[in-house]
Amino acid sequence: MLAVSPSESAIDLEAVACNEQPCSFDNSRYNFSVPVTDGVLLYNANSGAVTKLTGADAVEFGAVLSGGICEFEAGTLPEGLITQFRAGGFLVPSGTDELAIIRERFWKARGGTPMVVTLTTTMNCNLGCYYCYESRSGDRLTGSDVLGIITWVADRLVIAPRDGLHVDWYGGEPLLNQEFIESASAALQALCTKLQAPYSASVISNGTAWPDDVEAFVQRHRIRQVQVSFDGLQPNHDKRRRYRTGYRPGPTASSFELAAALVDRLLNHTRVDIRLNLDRENQIDLQPFVEFARTRGWFDRKFQAVIQPARLASFSQRSSFMRKVEMSVVEYDRLRKDLRDHAGCDVRIEESEAPEGFPYPKTSVCAALASRSVVFGADGLTYRCGLQVGEKHRAVGKTSSADLPGQPAEVFADSAWWQAFDPTIQPNCSRCSFLPICWGGCPKKHLEGD
Repeated sequence: MLAVSPSESAIDLEAVACNEQPCSFDNSRYNFSVPVTDGVLLYNANSGAVTKLTGADAVEFGAVLSGGICEFEAGTLPEGLITQFRAGGFLVPSGTDELAIIRERFWKARGGTPMVVTLTTTMNCNLGCYYCYESRSGDRLTGSDVLGIITWVADRLVIAPRDGLHVDWYGGEPLLNQEFIESASAALQALCTKLQAPYSASVISNGTAWPDDVEAFVQRHRIRQVQVSFDGLQPNHDKRRRYRTGYRPGPTASSFELAAALVDRLLNHTRVDIRLNLDRENQIDLQPFVEFARTRGWFDRKFQAVIQPARLASFSQRSSFMRKVEMSVVEYDRLRKDLRDHAGCDVRIEESEAPEGFPYPKTSVCAALASRSVVFGADGLTYRCGLQVGEKHRAVGKTSSADLPGQPAEVFADSAWWQAFDPTIQPNCSRCSFLPICWGGCPKKHLEGD
């Protein structure tokens, strides 16, 4: 005997709308069977549907549906069961190319994901974090770059102004170039007003170089989110995030105290993500930092602080030395579990490398793949991924007369790769049943063979 609970689906598949009943069906290649105490949960990664099977035949039937492709004749299963399984994507008409459906959704997302423009105001930074993967330099965007940026944005924003524009202020430490932020922000907001396009902004910062008018700065630049990075509690943070020569604002200045004081002020006006950079040497600070934040009242403010633990790793080709101190995935998973067990219900935890909640199939892409998004480097070059800023051989275009050493500025080898990237044609990803919920993972890692 088999009993089936009603399924819940995140995506309505084309098969649901088909009124004609096919003669035969295949089980979806994206079915997963998860045993539970009183039966089996059947999950489909292509639709996001989940249903519960109970009864003596539940485990066996779940194994059949989540195993190799089997064909079911229309009369071999009750019509109501077939209708329900078709609606959830667990059964598809025989011969259905599910990979083609995912491919179509992927390319639709590349064209439909809202525009994110990352502006690297400067490659300079006042702190010398030992693990930094970026090349510090005097490169910075100036007022003369604003027109080129506005032109690039306007050409693409006019296509779908209602989707809006989101600007991410990035660095180096972006607040070391406030003059550019003021001029570019005003021009971009004016453009959005003209096109009747929604506008918002975010900042990734070390929290030590903000102006005195923090609240007015947030309002003036319509900042809806700020990420402030910490390396644990003050002793570890200040040791690992030292002021570079000539940048310490006072003889006893602490980068930890300045960043914490900034968070105190920001939480009344905007969302703040606390990024905790962790490796084997400071992981012990994770839970004590959450307690520090709790005593500081960061979880009781108008905008509740969000804790974002992050595993320090070799993010770019220049930081391979991090392999010696980075935690393994197993170690980091254990640390994350301990944090969630320890943190109370008042603590909001999000992780960039782990999905939150139910694993719904993807319907959007990261900004590196979105067709109308770009990263403007402080060097006058454009990039697809912010983690590649400054790696001139990874540039995909230019906004000024910047030259690429050793080759003509017009040659950007990676540009075609980014335009063509498609996980549904990758040898491993195309065969993987997790494809609809990860779309191949980080494209940068594909590019670099990591």
